[in-house]
Amino acid sequence: MLKDVKVRNILHNSLDNIVSNRVIVCKTTKAIWDALETQFQGTMAIKKNKRVVFVQEYERFDAKPDETITNIYDRFLTLLNDLSLVGKEYNKEDSNTIFSRALPEEWDAQATIIRHKYDLDLLPLDKVYEMLKTYDFEIQ
Repeated sequence: MLKDVKVRNILHNSLDNIVSNRVIVCKTTKAIWDALETQFQGTMAIKKNKRVVFVQEYERFDAKPDETITNIYDRFLTLLNDLSLVGKEYNKEDSNTIFSRALPEEWDAQATIIRHKYDLDLLPLDKVYEMLKTYDFEIQ
């Protein structure tokens, strides 16, 4: 019981006033934790819906017109992080392939070279981005 009081105290002290006010009525650490989880991650139904939406975004991922390579990479990385938060992760090869195929037409040759020259299941996404960014820098 003493440990529960200590942990509740730690939680209340670590939360800002607005969030702390939302869980102040909770009587146990578990109740606080559950309330925080629901508030910030949603219910299981919301998580499942988010997962479906994120998977669809991943499968349909494509560069927007006039988007820079950095913006494409940042948006894709955010999507991968969102997927990870809802319990869905893809292997390196899938992510690298989706990312490289989503690039605008002017990147086709460079993306094809990377796909054929390197083992995409071993190459981290940030390395693919680095190679493309280096190419972009050289062109400019």
